[in-house]
Amino acid sequence: MTVDTLDCDFLVLGSGAAGLYAAWQAAALGRVILVTDGALASGSSYWAQGGIAAVTTDDDTLEAHVADTLAAGRGLCDRAAVELLVAEGAAAVRALIAAGMPFDRQADGRLRRGLEGGHSHHRILHALGVQTGKALVDFLIERIRDCATVTVVEHGFAHRLLRDAAGDCAGARIHRRDTGGSLIVRSPATILATGGYSALFERTTNPPGALGVGLGLAYDAGARCIDLEFVQFHPTAFYEREGRTFLISEALRGAGATLVNEAGERFLADAPGAELAPRDAVAAAITAEIGRQHQPYVGLDLRHLDPAMLEQSFGFIMAAIAERGIDARREPVPVAPAAHYCIGGVATDRHGATDVPGLYAAGEVAVTGVHGANRLASNSLLECLVFGHRAVVHAAERDRPRPVAVEPGHALVVDPARRDRFMRRRRELAALMMRHVGLERDRAGLEAALTAIEAARAESSPIAGAPEYFSSLDRHIHGLAGAIARAALARNASVGVHRRRDTRAGAAARGRAAFASVTS
Repeated sequence: MTVDTLDCDFLVLGSGAAGLYAAWQAAALGRVILVTDGALASGSSYWAQGGIAAVTTDDDTLEAHVADTLAAGRGLCDRAAVELLVAEGAAAVRALIAAGMPFDRQADGRLRRGLEGGHSHHRILHALGVQTGKALVDFLIERIRDCATVTVVEHGFAHRLLRDAAGDCAGARIHRRDTGGSLIVRSPATILATGGYSALFERTTNPPGALGVGLGLAYDAGARCIDLEFVQFHPTAFYEREGRTFLISEALRGAGATLVNEAGERFLADAPGAELAPRDAVAAAITAEIGRQHQPYVGLDLRHLDPAMLEQSFGFIMAAIAERGIDARREPVPVAPAAHYCIGGVATDRHGATDVPGLYAAGEVAVTGVHGANRLASNSLLECLVFGHRAVVHAAERDRPRPVAVEPGHALVVDPARRDRFMRRRRELAALMMRHVGLERDRAGLEAALTAIEAARAESSPIAGAPEYFSSLDRHIHGLAGAIARAALARNASVGVHRRRDTRAGAAARGRAAFASVTS
């Protein structure tokens, strides 16, 4: 087997908004190697329909954006981190605009600003209508392609972080899916930007690869993973009985779409914020309404909206709806909550630094404190920009030794014969998570889930010596799923996205259950 070794100043794992932005910022400071598990334009950021929330007008204020974020976070945000997010995020967005990021504009050339749930001002910038993630990723890829100091490794699966004799993170070992070879990348600064774990759930808006593998890498290296119980369910994901789904942007409700039950009644009309309350409140209200009716979904009503406006601003979504046989001009669109964004992840400080020197995390994989118990709409791409940049700056300023000798460990083995068993067990786990560890939870269900997860994990079959891809991933997803359930048990009160049927509302203690990781 071919084993190559490369040295760099910054190793970035992941090619979503956080990884691409970090690589772009780092390109002027040293040699960068960016490794992505799939193609460069992949991952959750590429599919993000929401925009970027930023203060860019005189009638809006940083203080208002901070207040909206804190309110949505239900008392568990780190206020200082939120203030950094809002202030530095506004500056980052202005820099993107100056660099040519194609945000949507009105006919007179002014930026088009939308309204989404939990926001007190029209401050959401979109691009390509509701394909902001795609536009941002494509924009950043173009810049990175022009950087001579950036080397991109596509189809590279990072399966082990390397540590030097002092215990610092010193790079990663990569399996090359395209060649079957192995790559050792030595670096004094490694930035995890590997996304979340919402694909552990049966109904999810995320791509299949969102399994939290980056959390496993960080945990193996000695980093803490916290708040795993906080999984945000987006209120409006398209509903099909077969379980397939896709996101229907919150921006549609910002443009006037309403939610109706099976009787055609607008059930949120008199609720605080109505359809534009923070996501946790809207998702919970939809779930409660579904429980009072025969159909397992509610309707997103667009019939009163201007068809020309819908086509111009939401053509991508309207086409997807039509492809499923729904005529949104004549009937409400069936929607129900789906796992969307993981607030829990690898604990970092305000520079994106983890407990392990040399290891950083940015984007959905990280817990920076800005989201608390419930993320405010369109703050996620903003977080990618702010903390991707802060991680690069901090890494560049620390006293970083050149790459040193490390113990590379075994290369990864891929046994195709194990794939079908893994896929079956993954589907079973996703159904279990949706049933017992979904938007609403209780002690009996969580304990039942833990029993089933631990039994399934005991059946996994690691091979001696070199790690095998499918068996390692199987152990990882069951270990992480168990940690989520244990964290949910530990937080015995409802707060934000964490909803317990059997206890009263309140913040309770933070859930910080550790988990057995991808290589254990």
